[in-house]
Amino acid sequence: MPHIVLEYSDNLPDPVDFQALFAQLHAALVNLGDVHLNEIKSRAIKCHDWRVGDGHPRHGFAHLKLYLLDRRKTEFKRRALAAMKPILAAHYPRSLIGLEFQLCLEIIDIRSDAYDKLVSSVSH
Repeated sequence: MPHIVLEYSDNLPDPVDFQALFAQLHAALVNLGDVHLNEIKSRAIKCHDWRVGDGHPRHGFAHLKLYLLDRRKTEFKRRALAAMKPILAAHYPRSLIGLEFQLCLEIIDIRSDAYDKLVSSVSH
């Protein structure tokens, strides 16, 4: 925990380097404090079946969801959004100027009493 899930429309002109993007997002979260780098998990999902508004092909989106355990305070969440937004925007410059593009960020609480994980004991 935390988890980052980035969903994006398949019509975006930007060649996003997701490893670089995720490295920057991970660093930003760690810099907020009380987040351990090796616990952050990220993935990107290209959406082939989607529609924005009237369905015009010049629409597009990137929607970042940050999943956190529900113990996080509102102030931490605000700082996380503020830290991640410019990083995400920097990876979509062509979309921001060439499309009717929506870049969205959302924080989703995961109930602590309904989350569990098993971590292997293998070390590098």
